[in-house]
Amino acid sequence: MYKAVKSSGKDVRFGISPFGIWANKKNNSLGSDTNGMETYYDHFADARKWVKDGIVDYICPQLYWNIGYKIADYSKLLTWWKDVVSGTSVDLYIGHAAYKTGNTDKSSPWYGVAEIERQLLLNRNYPEVKGSLFYNCTSLANSPALRALIRGVYDRLDSKTTGVQLKVAWPSKDITTSYAKYYLTGASDPSKPLYINGKLVESRSPRGYFGVLVDLANGANTFTFTQEGAYVVRTITRSTGSSSATKMSKAEIVASSVFPRSQEYRMPGEKITLSCQAPAGAKVTVKIGGKTYNMTTTSKSGGLYRATFTYTYTIPSYTGSPRVIDLGAPVYTMSYNGTVKSVTAPAKVGVIMKGAPFYAEVKNEDIDTFETPNSANGAAYELRKGMVDYLTGMTGDYARLASGLWVRKTSISTYTSKTTLNPKITSAIYRTGPKWDTLKLAYPSSLAATATFDGSKLKVNISAASSGVIPALPSNSPFSSVTFAKNGHVGQYVLTLKPGASIEGYYIEKVSDGIIVHIKRPVRASMGEKPLDGITIMLDPGHGGSDTGATGPLGTEYPEKKINLENALLLKEELEKRGAKVLMTRTTDVYVSLSDRLTASRNAKPDMFLSIHANSMAENVDISQIEGFSAHYKEAIAKPLSQALCNAAAAAGRRNRGIKWANFYVVRGTWAPSMLIEVGFTPNPTEFEILTDKAEQKQLSMKLADAITEYFSGKR
Repeated sequence: MYKAVKSSGKDVRFGISPFGIWANKKNNSLGSDTNGMETYYDHFADARKWVKDGIVDYICPQLYWNIGYKIADYSKLLTWWKDVVSGTSVDLYIGHAAYKTGNTDKSSPWYGVAEIERQLLLNRNYPEVKGSLFYNCTSLANSPALRALIRGVYDRLDSKTTGVQLKVAWPSKDITTSYAKYYLTGASDPSKPLYINGKLVESRSPRGYFGVLVDLANGANTFTFTQEGAYVVRTITRSTGSSSATKMSKAEIVASSVFPRSQEYRMPGEKITLSCQAPAGAKVTVKIGGKTYNMTTTSKSGGLYRATFTYTYTIPSYTGSPRVIDLGAPVYTMSYNGTVKSVTAPAKVGVIMKGAPFYAEVKNEDIDTFETPNSANGAAYELRKGMVDYLTGMTGDYARLASGLWVRKTSISTYTSKTTLNPKITSAIYRTGPKWDTLKLAYPSSLAATATFDGSKLKVNISAASSGVIPALPSNSPFSSVTFAKNGHVGQYVLTLKPGASIEGYYIEKVSDGIIVHIKRPVRASMGEKPLDGITIMLDPGHGGSDTGATGPLGTEYPEKKINLENALLLKEELEKRGAKVLMTRTTDVYVSLSDRLTASRNAKPDMFLSIHANSMAENVDISQIEGFSAHYKEAIAKPLSQALCNAAAAAGRRNRGIKWANFYVVRGTWAPSMLIEVGFTPNPTEFEILTDKAEQKQLSMKLADAITEYFSGKR
């Protein structure tokens, strides 16, 4: 074979990659100190002779074992093979077991990718070793961590990196916490050992990034990181958070504790909790609606210690015409060791009878609604300026509509009227269009309306609507049927998709005589050289400016906001190559509010909205063990594209954490598939190295662009 290759007259190098053990020393005095299968006896292949006779230009033994392995120690085989080629013209390359890396057993030498780094560094002790090969290509392609390690090792060997200053980025200063464990991360010189309180930090990325989870005792915990004379100290104080009851200076009802602080409204039969704070040993009553009730406390303390007293009050029922009834402000009275004091709440409690002419009108553009009177779980739907609904409750900063949804008081105006809302829908017209269909519903009152889509049915809910006209559906409509029925307080239109049909967006427009429901038909890319020609995509790099997002081993020097922008700009470039029109919520390091990001999407109504982020976890979690890409969506129209993006990340070698439903602010847009992706975990040292590597960023952007192109080509 060697002679045949050389006879071609072409400049071709010929070599072979044999099994790593030529022969065991116990069977052949020229063999290695090993006990495995022998290529000389079992394969009838005398690879040593090929080298000595010079009938190969290079030899690449498959040394697929770890350093210290008893049967076939990598280090022993390495020295054996370097002795074989010594004094010959044959080049020695080492074959490494890339396929064995990533073992999840921490006790395994192949846990993570550190074994490959140890082998590469050991190779450098022998000038006979001319390089390395990695088996197999798929394992290398599917492991960003291994690619980053190899790249990092060769960068260091080629003097492309300089000494890294020791840095603890998280926490960036001494802190107090209630956690029993805490995660510290930072950067170090990868060529030098790193110690924490004298103990070697064994798990670091190729560039020296580290993350360690430490146990915290009660009180001050000092952690000293040292590296060849450099040191950084962090003190983390663990507080148990326990506190004794507050001692009162005198017997009284704490004026600032009485409920309510602002106007409360409820419907008959509902319950509210009346509360105040007074000495634990006091007798406390509350008077409301002309009646007095005894309050209770769960406090076990006695004496002059502050305790919270409560009474669950049921809103009374009334007869007669629907109206709003004022119960007045609750009066709280305390009796303690002969001292009697009373405090009147600063606000009143009222009753709204069903059907009472008490209304809320949306005064701000595009307001959020909520399932409960707080925003902690995110918004439910949007209402448009001028929409009106009955008011059925009020508490704190929120007011409840008859639909059951809560809105912020500041986004509505309230009024009473002797007239009632007109509940009849007088006409319904469905029209098709090239990109958007419309359903026009006309009614004389400005009834509040919302819409939902579950993947097969589009539901349009109109508050107080009692009857509805059924529109005629054109034959080219994506819907097979439309119905109207009362669903509690609301009138509900249900439009059911035809089998195999789909929509990719919807939203409600408020007009003077009703609403228009806009329904987006699927947008398909062209089949030309620019397959995304005619497609508009909005990219939203998360955070920015004063909002840094998550921080990793380099802290604010390289935070999430920078990673997000770099990924977004690379994806923009890839999408534009394919012909897409790409809009950006930011192109520089500036702060953009969540509201402004969503508004930008609402105004542009792109064919796709993608918010780009990098993930994090709580500080009491070992984030060095958590990695991967995930996609988050709220609307059913975004689910298929979310899955396509996750599949693309997997093709780029990232761990696929899957798709998740999430009510994130920026993905509430219903006018286009709207997703938020987490490209990885910023505080994870190895993943941070991948997230900040230009080649890995480029690889991910290309795969995401491919998936988006395939989606809009209709091949999903």
